[in-house]
Amino acid sequence: MQRQDLLGAGVFAAVGTAILVASLRMDRLSDRAIEVWSAPGLTPGVVGALMIVLSLVLGAQALRAPAQADEDGAAPGGWRRTALALLLCVLFAGITLGHGTPFIVEGAVFIFVFTTLFSWTEWRATGRVARGLAQTLAVAVCASAFISWLFESVFLVRLP
Repeated sequence: MQRQDLLGAGVFAAVGTAILVASLRMDRLSDRAIEVWSAPGLTPGVVGALMIVLSLVLGAQALRAPAQADEDGAAPGGWRRTALALLLCVLFAGITLGHGTPFIVEGAVFIFVFTTLFSWTEWRATGRVARGLAQTLAVAVCASAFISWLFESVFLVRLP
């Protein structure tokens, strides 16, 4: 049993529950004839529900999987990897996003760098660095293009 994964699952389930409850408590604006699918809180509610489901999956996997050790003896997903993920997310969303570079480019770069940093050790161990980089680049470009299209065409959000 991996304590870090169980703890993470618990934290994400709690956050997802808080988001879901807050979204359900939001005013539906029915008095203004707002359509139900455009009601405030719908998207956060879906995200909160998905967080709960995925945290339950993570918790179930943690209970079934034997504990593993990283190269430095820490459990996979330890504090160093968490700090790196947090740093990358803050750099992307808090510092670089919206300062000139189009979202589609910044999104692709973020996805590529994030995936590469967290997959590099495995790629080297299996001798698939070139293949991993190529696949990651393709996924990063496609995912960023899809995210841009989704937000601009479906959610009608103008991206930087």
